[in-house]
Amino acid sequence: MLYDRYVAQLPKLSGQPEEYYRFFNALTWFRDPALVQRTLQFAISSDVRTQDTGQLIGGLLGHPWSRDAAWTFVKERWDTLTKLLGTFQGIPGIVGRLGGFCARDKAADIRQFFVAHPVPAVERGLRQSLERVENCAAVAERQSPAASTWLASATH
Repeated sequence: MLYDRYVAQLPKLSGQPEEYYRFFNALTWFRDPALVQRTLQFAISSDVRTQDTGQLIGGLLGHPWSRDAAWTFVKERWDTLTKLLGTFQGIPGIVGRLGGFCARDKAADIRQFFVAHPVPAVERGLRQSLERVENCAAVAERQSPAASTWLASATH
């Protein structure tokens, strides 16, 4: 399987950062939900340097096909992540990628989570992410009826 071949390349490329990160970052592009879960588990394993954990999880948060699973993982493993990464290393990158959501219920979920798990070091980034989510949701709500009408008329 291609995914396994990519993971197998990583230890061989430790002295070649450009090649290493080409394979490492490619793991976030696999869409199969089982491989998304493997990548999330891999991100917090001892095989990944802590400075790279946030990058891998953030990459998964950046894709529509893995965003929900990655956010669920972050919430479920929050204590592990903050212990592993601290609040200044990978957490800001993870929080920044939460801005890829586009629904008011996701904004509410993110807000509620960080009210219960405050991280002063990421407050600004959190506000920016929430603003992006809410702006996207507002545009979607405003444009969906017009787009639906246009699509319905285009098929007749």
